[in-house]
Amino acid sequence: MESSEVKVLTVDEVKNLLKLGRNKVYKIFARDDFPAILIGRRYVVEEEALKKWLQERRI
Repeated sequence: MESSEVKVLTVDEVKNLLKLGRNKVYKIFARDDFPAILIGRRYVVEEEALKKWLQERRI
């Protein structure tokens, strides 16, 4: 049986991945079109959703 694990990234992980400051990342997470998930008081984003969101904004 194959397990389908979903990898989620925290604000700090996205900050390090995209080489952005914490405030900028929080602004991105607060956007209406960003696929962020709020769990309690903590934002996360699924890794695949982040990749898709970035790909859609590619010039």
